[in-house]
Amino acid sequence: MDSLSVALLVKAALTAVRHPAEAPERGVWHQLAALVAQPPATVQSASSGEPGVRELDALTAAPASEARAEALADVLTRRAGRDPQFRKGLEAWEHEARNRSLQDEPPLQAVASGVQGSVLQTGVISGVSFVTYGPQGRQADT
Repeated sequence: MDSLSVALLVKAALTAVRHPAEAPERGVWHQLAALVAQPPATVQSASSGEPGVRELDALTAAPASEARAEALADVLTRRAGRDPQFRKGLEAWEHEARNRSLQDEPPLQAVASGVQGSVLQTGVISGVSFVTYGPQGRQADT
């Protein structure tokens, strides 16, 4: 499994914090919390508790913290490498969270714009950041 998206974790945490407890938008975060709380499938991992619970709680306390999201992503990625059942659940969660994220986002309205490959040309856009994650690490362009 590739590393988990830090941006996706931050967005899920922020969405959960900004909506009332009964709002459907909180469902993605609750699914992740339930997945993390499951005991590890292997006996070796079971002795050390549920990896990720402490990091999940820390991100819940400060949902905009990129450092806490990175710590959670690292722990969950390592756990997924050791536990195939957890990996399947985490991949399913990530897929659903990405789909939900796309549904929740308002469409970008750029007037007089054009897209060619990975190039976006448009007039003035403010308050937009483009963050990419890949083998080279994290890069941000604003």
